[in-house]
Amino acid sequence: MSEQLKDHATQRAPRRGLAVAALRARTDVEAAGAWGWTRALWRQALGLALVAGFALLLRDRLTALDPAAIWAGVGSVSALQWTGAGLATLASFAALAQYDALMHRALATGQDPAQARRAGWVAIAISQTVGFGLVSGALVRWRMLPGSTLLQASRLTATVAATFLAAWAVLSAVVLLIAPFHLPGLPLIAVRGGATLALLGGGTVAVLALWLPGVQLGRWHLRLPSVPVMGRILWLATADTACAALALWLLMPADTGVPFATLYPAFLIALGAGFVSGTPGGVGPFELTLVMLLPAAHSAPLLGAVLAWRVAYYGVPAVLAMAVLTFGKGGAQGQAGHRLAAPSPILSPRLAALTAADRQAELGLLRQGEHGVLFSPDHRGGWMIGRTPQALVALINPFGAVNTPALLNDLRAAARAEGRISCLYKITPRTAVVARRAGWAVAPVAMDCRLDPQCFDPISPAHAGLRRKLRKAAKAGLVCTPARQPLPLQEMTQIASTWATSRGGERGFSMGRFTPDYLIHQEVILAHLNGRLVGFASFHTSAQEWVLDLMRPAPDAPDGTMQALIAVVLDLARTSGLRRLSLAALPPEAGQIDGPAALIWRRAETWASCAGLRQFKMGFGPTLSPLYIAAPSRAALALATADIARTIHRPAPLPGTLGTPRHASHSTSS
Repeated sequence: MSEQLKDHATQRAPRRGLAVAALRARTDVEAAGAWGWTRALWRQALGLALVAGFALLLRDRLTALDPAAIWAGVGSVSALQWTGAGLATLASFAALAQYDALMHRALATGQDPAQARRAGWVAIAISQTVGFGLVSGALVRWRMLPGSTLLQASRLTATVAATFLAAWAVLSAVVLLIAPFHLPGLPLIAVRGGATLALLGGGTVAVLALWLPGVQLGRWHLRLPSVPVMGRILWLATADTACAALALWLLMPADTGVPFATLYPAFLIALGAGFVSGTPGGVGPFELTLVMLLPAAHSAPLLGAVLAWRVAYYGVPAVLAMAVLTFGKGGAQGQAGHRLAAPSPILSPRLAALTAADRQAELGLLRQGEHGVLFSPDHRGGWMIGRTPQALVALINPFGAVNTPALLNDLRAAARAEGRISCLYKITPRTAVVARRAGWAVAPVAMDCRLDPQCFDPISPAHAGLRRKLRKAAKAGLVCTPARQPLPLQEMTQIASTWATSRGGERGFSMGRFTPDYLIHQEVILAHLNGRLVGFASFHTSAQEWVLDLMRPAPDAPDGTMQALIAVVLDLARTSGLRRLSLAALPPEAGQIDGPAALIWRRAETWASCAGLRQFKMGFGPTLSPLYIAAPSRAALALATADIARTIHRPAPLPGTLGTPRHASHSTSS
């Protein structure tokens, strides 16, 4: 009987959990709905106030309007004008649909792009006509996006509205600065001053997206779009509003005497007034703003053209959208992949075999769990992929049997699908040549410090400083040995934690960070003093090379501890027959670099740890080999370089870990 009761309780538990979750979801939706209605009422009140204010200002022109003349203006629109307006409307909605697809990629919803575009234009066509855009748009998207929840659809709708409003503000500022347009009652200097402030605000947001992509506000996490996504948002907003204004301009009588260059700024401002008012389609504030901003145009023909425009730009799309919403079928969820494997600290058998057979030992970074893989079409090779807020980055060279130029194209497509720029980081000269031939901008980014264990001779005169360090370590009684399993993880964790705390945290992205599960796959050398662990070093290993990854000395480790650890691994590599051991990379000297990258490395050289790290590695007399960074354009290269530098110094927590990473001032490589 007890077993039956246990089974019954086990079956009831999931249902009880679902019930609680459903109750919480309903409460959240009700709370959000209450706030939404409150905000909607305020917007309606603001809209009525705007209508009343504009009507008061324009009472003389409005009382002189002849309704018959307005309808006559609608009737005088020719078939050619209707056709032109229809084509402009189609182009505008194509941009709007693409805008929705872009937001889906930025929010990583996983929806099919075609279905996202379809849901986008239908939602906008209906919501801009019936009003209450946040509510109606969310309901339409919820209906048309398979697998989405109402909360997800609401979040998407709010993101679309907020980003469009921001793009409208920046676009309007640019137009007001360029176009010879005067706002009634305001001097030109005031108009351009306000526009300049709006542009400065937009630039500030772009900088924040680069240096502070995520902001925690209480329990809410605000994530700004990437700079590439911001650029596409602005471009799509320009295409959308220009085509919408063109549709109106084509419907205006020829004798109106309003050139498109004059109409477009007025259209943008009127659009903003309608958007803020919250009335369906901005009816009222939009028309009154146009009449106020275009005093040279006769009001009746202008309003007749606006009425015809509302039929072409609002009425027809709304009818088509209702038909699609009523009779259309939802598409399949999920978007076409780009053979990107999700990050995981556990490699699948096929990937593990490919990376083990490759010469590049640094592929061991995949075991950190934060990077993925872009596979070739036949899955016989690929590229290790990392993500920064702005870029999709291919790290080091491709592995396995791949067509590098084709994989470059796949990387660009995958980056575009995620709203990021594509980038190559720490590639060798051979891959850099391939990227340059493909039209990518290429710049040196680091110097790989290589040693040949079979030829390394610590007795040579060039290594006098190294020998002094080794003698100091030996005199102190330091003993360095290869580690045996199981590792002394408790002591190693304490040393690593103290090291990170004293230096403001660990670096990341292209560098390993201390985790026990990560180190058990590496070659580890331990340093003991009087039987107590005082430091360790770890190395990525392959059949062809070993690469230094972590160096962690204890605060009281004797001078020469790190040199002694490297000396032991050199002997171990020599015994194993290896011809290549890398001490990881150093940033190049700023004097050897041209362009924007020189500023970054010049600043890096001012850090005391950078000079000490260079002195430590150069003490072994390594052969220096250049490594490069590449991106499709010089602007993308500068953005990717800055974003990678920020991500290295302020890495996100590793998957499955807690805590906020902090700035690091020292590590083994760049």
